[in-house]
Amino acid sequence: MIINFKHIIKPYVANYRPRKLEVQWAKKSDNSWLEDLLPNGFTEPKPSDYSLKIERYAQLTNQKGPQPIWEGYKQNNKGLPTRCSNDVRTEATIGRFFTYLVEEKKPNTIVEIGTAFGVSGMYFLAGLNKNNHGKLLTFDPNKVWTDLARENLSKISDRFELTVGTFEDHIDAKLSKNECIDIAFIDAIHTKQFVVPQLELVLSRAKKGSIIILDDINFSENMSSCWHEISLDPRFICSAKLNNRVGLVEVG
Repeated sequence: MIINFKHIIKPYVANYRPRKLEVQWAKKSDNSWLEDLLPNGFTEPKPSDYSLKIERYAQLTNQKGPQPIWEGYKQNNKGLPTRCSNDVRTEATIGRFFTYLVEEKKPNTIVEIGTAFGVSGMYFLAGLNKNNHGKLLTFDPNKVWTDLARENLSKISDRFELTVGTFEDHIDAKLSKNECIDIAFIDAIHTKQFVVPQLELVLSRAKKGSIIILDDINFSENMSSCWHEISLDPRFICSAKLNNRVGLVEVG
């Protein structure tokens, strides 16, 4: 019984254990809120009250096995037609940083492009719950994945609106003209062809000080090149990458 119990909790504890975050700056500014958030020697925020619960839900979702990818993505991907949650999810260390970022930034509106199975969204919601303020607008055209994501997100908070559809097609209907995006997470199709137009659309609804996160910046040579150009864009006062996977920029 004890052996079985250890086997069950092992994946949760492994992900729950704090790990160091490696921060590499591409561009800095004395007036950057983000730079103040990530001082030299920054490691990782402590797990929130929700962290272990989120990891438990993430593992339960992964145990449901491979799920079909969106038909529109198949045209841009020649790999497997299915994915498990663990294949695409935000790792726990980065997720806990997302919660910390939200707690400190205190956003009115977070936009997530690519809900997937809801793991990153749960970490964003944990921060919104701590603040008792703000909302998450999350978009994904994959009906199968979003059904699982909605179940996960609703276990953490009701501060979200999940749209089964693309960000590009639905943002104007979901975000009024007098509202701005405070934090955006771009995590859909990882090619310059898709990321740059999404980034431009986010910028059209962002403001000075908005934080934009790009996932899987090392996904391919195409994405590495895309991130390099974005990190040096003069519209951003600072840019950094976390664990050589996630890119962060602050709008100037």
